[in-house]
Amino acid sequence: MNKKATLIIFLLMISTGLLAQVRKITGKVIDQKTGVTLPGATVIRKSTNEIVSTDGAGKYSIDAATGDLLIYSYTGYVTVEHKVTADKNIINAYLEDSVNQLSEVMVTGALGIKRQARELGTSATLISNEVLNQGKVVNPLQGLASKVAGLRINMNDATTGKTDQLVQIRLRGSRSFNDAKNNPIYVVDGVPVPDIGRLNPNDIENITVLKGANAAALYGSEGVNGALMITTKKGTRGRGLVSFSNTTTFSDVYLLPPAQKQFGQGQNGVYSPTEYESWGPAFDGSIRDLGLKLPNGLQPTALYAAPSKDNRLDMFQTGRTLQNDLSFSGGDEKSTYYFSVQNVNIKGVIPGDKSSRTGARFNGSRTFGKLNTSYNVNYIAASRNTTPDGPWYSTYVQPANLDLNTLKNWRDPNSAANPLNYYTDATAAKNPFFLMDNNRNTSNQQTVNGKIELDYEFTPWFSAIYRIGLYSTSEESRATTNKLAAPSGNRNVNGSVNDGSNDFRRVNSDLILNFKKDFGKFTTRLLVGQNIRMDDSKMISIGSPNLLFPDLFNPGSRAGELEGAATITKYRALGTYGEFTAGYNNYLFLTLTGRNDIVSVLSKENRSYFYPGVSTSFVFTEGINALKDSKVLSFGKIFASYNRTGNVTLDPYSLNNAYSQINGFPFGGLVGFTPSLTSPNRDIKPEFVTSYEVGTQLGFFQDRLNLEAAYVYSDSDGQIFDAPISSATGYNSTIVNAGRLTNKIIELTLSGDVIRKDDFRWNIGFNFTHINNKVKTIFGGQEEFRMFRQAYAVVGQTYPLLKVSDYLRDEQGRVIVDAKGNTTTVADSAPLGTMVPPYQMGLSTMINFKGISIGAQFDARLGGWLYSEVVPRMYTAGTHPATAAYNREPFIFPNSVINTGTAAQPVYVENTSVFSKGDKAFWDGQGKVQRNTAAKSDFFKLRELNISYALPKALLAKQKVIREASFGLVGTNLFIVRHKSNTYGDPESLYNQTDGYLSFRQIPPTRMFGFNLNVTF
Repeated sequence: MNKKATLIIFLLMISTGLLAQVRKITGKVIDQKTGVTLPGATVIRKSTNEIVSTDGAGKYSIDAATGDLLIYSYTGYVTVEHKVTADKNIINAYLEDSVNQLSEVMVTGALGIKRQARELGTSATLISNEVLNQGKVVNPLQGLASKVAGLRINMNDATTGKTDQLVQIRLRGSRSFNDAKNNPIYVVDGVPVPDIGRLNPNDIENITVLKGANAAALYGSEGVNGALMITTKKGTRGRGLVSFSNTTTFSDVYLLPPAQKQFGQGQNGVYSPTEYESWGPAFDGSIRDLGLKLPNGLQPTALYAAPSKDNRLDMFQTGRTLQNDLSFSGGDEKSTYYFSVQNVNIKGVIPGDKSSRTGARFNGSRTFGKLNTSYNVNYIAASRNTTPDGPWYSTYVQPANLDLNTLKNWRDPNSAANPLNYYTDATAAKNPFFLMDNNRNTSNQQTVNGKIELDYEFTPWFSAIYRIGLYSTSEESRATTNKLAAPSGNRNVNGSVNDGSNDFRRVNSDLILNFKKDFGKFTTRLLVGQNIRMDDSKMISIGSPNLLFPDLFNPGSRAGELEGAATITKYRALGTYGEFTAGYNNYLFLTLTGRNDIVSVLSKENRSYFYPGVSTSFVFTEGINALKDSKVLSFGKIFASYNRTGNVTLDPYSLNNAYSQINGFPFGGLVGFTPSLTSPNRDIKPEFVTSYEVGTQLGFFQDRLNLEAAYVYSDSDGQIFDAPISSATGYNSTIVNAGRLTNKIIELTLSGDVIRKDDFRWNIGFNFTHINNKVKTIFGGQEEFRMFRQAYAVVGQTYPLLKVSDYLRDEQGRVIVDAKGNTTTVADSAPLGTMVPPYQMGLSTMINFKGISIGAQFDARLGGWLYSEVVPRMYTAGTHPATAAYNREPFIFPNSVINTGTAAQPVYVENTSVFSKGDKAFWDGQGKVQRNTAAKSDFFKLRELNISYALPKALLAKQKVIREASFGLVGTNLFIVRHKSNTYGDPESLYNQTDGYLSFRQIPPTRMFGFNLNVTF
């Protein structure tokens, strides 16, 4: 019996030893949704903390024993665990993306430090590379439009806008009367930079949008408007990857302002072959002379008939954008690398306009024991060749029957298109193709951006980071107008040239000390640091407005004095900051922040200022036991924050009384200078923005449905701006601390999976923002202040307010006409409403089915107003449809009244007998009534559409070269629905960083469609 017992015990020991024996476990880490393997994923054996990474094919191998727990993780995915069993040596781990897993989301916080979103006491939105590049944009900022609650993107047309469109970005409205100072801060891999418009969108891993001053408190004045935290791609450990993508798109103009097609050139109903305004007789289908005889004796003629199409479209061509991207990435256990090159070629919608961009980026990292290093460099060379803004606004004032296709051969001296033979010599209506070729703006810009970061872990509870970044741009520009000598003064064109150079350099460095310590269920983290920022810029221009010879653009070949200017500026800032975060059991957090800035643009007495902040968050689904196992509410968090941030919107030397050389000097050896007309105020202090925010994040049904809501209040006091003063002081204005601007904001974000299966997923997202920007006070008790053209700051009203001239009306709002049927205009009498849409909405949908993806992004904005400068010019030229509404005959003005009483005691009755003339003088006056040029800016548009197909893994498995491949179709601005009063253009395509303002200089907006191809080797 004892022998049997001994044998049994011996056999059990052997079997136990076999079960506990360490063996090789292999497998793959796979994306659950797409089936794509995940190179660089981390696998941890929990019992020994041994760590391995998957190779380029997503495979791993690790030593483990039966009963061990293996932990699989990958950035952007939910971590999973698998227990090793005796019967399996191969374990494949399927990871689900964490986009909808609120408890797992990691975001890039201030200073570029990764942290759990659950810790933040403010709103933050993470935009992935896939979402950002859905529309295959060239400018990454355009890829954010309508995708983030509280974020508004406008497209701005300027000299560069024809091929390299400018972007205006606002987070949660305006905090400053100085509109140029309302931009958020851009931070690339932890380093603040002044611009990201030319950053390759395909190099971006994700963008964390930190909203408002509360979220970006550690950035000081620069973070008062929020922050865009851009994280670029990095290499992964394992076999290297090579990726190539091509996107080819085509663009066409649309939404041209309507024009009448009933009447042609002339005046007072009489045809004139040399008149460009359309006040002539009605089109009759006859052949008529057009202009004077040519040098060869021929008389040009034209068909005097209504065109079957809009001839103005012939001024434009189909634009084309060609993007090619190539990247290499990889790494080993100690280092990673990512290298990319991109080339972008753009042919504009105006003939001759073009631009190109070539960029290269290298990101690397290396670990040396306790020292982690990362470094990157980005080089971008961009060139542009465009025409200024003359061709379009010369076109829309000319007759509807003018055949623009006959105007392209203007260089032929015997052509009617030649500027010496053109049918009219009016300076306001030249041959648009002559203007395109004769006036050119060119530029070549080189940008270098990079950083070096050293992160050393002295102890498990203390580490230090030193990060230094450089951003440098150098641009050479030239603007030319070719000289044209003509016998007629109006046809003569003065030759001009202006050469410019613009160099900018920013050095930004941070020293950050990190302390962290856990006490049971309590976690603490203390961060203290110092930031040094140094900006240097130099701008030089030299030129002449009166060149002597055609085709010779040399400032030395001129008549008159040489013109030129040089500006050198320096800006210095020193910031000291700290952040303390305490957490309890990973569900309750409190964060305290503080920063002190010293800036060079203020006087010594005021240049140092301090501001604090506090925020808290509570994940109540983990802190309240009754909610832990809820099948309905899977995640719940509430958060709140307070912050007071100093904001300095002054440019360098604004507080100095600078003298400048006046016109005509130097005259020989005599010099002449004049002081600035703005009185410097050495007592200027920072304006302070006080912000409060409360909100909640909720996840339902295992985070299948997610909701985020926030209410924000900000109060900007002591605004820095130029206020008018009596010219008796010797100045026209002075810089003051005055004015108060408040903002109340409601944000809602809702997203969820309508269908979630292994091979089919349908996700819908919606975001809503309501902004109530109001002016509380203005300088010196003023009730209103004109900001720009028709944009006003008015006490007690929304900001900015559109105020326009309107008709003189009676108490019922009817238009008063005099005995001759003429109306009377009252200046700035009609406050219409805000020029920033207070209601902003975004709607997205994404369908994934067996390799097929369909993504669409819709955008809606309601409640705003816009003002167009195109309309008055079209009224004057007789091309606006209103000028032909009554067949150019006398008519009774709609909704008009006449005064049957006296001027002192008027009696207004409905007008049934007094006719308005309806001639040029009358309609020209109507064009000057600004109420006729204002419209509601409401719109709903399909902003982006992307349809793609990824080749099946099974198909690609038959060869070893291509790992992944996809192709698709893409389009932007495919349709738009506007308010019926807006016939002027796209309400978001605005002029030069303004709100709600459409300039007469702007070309029409464009819509784009094309295709793309992506291959990974």
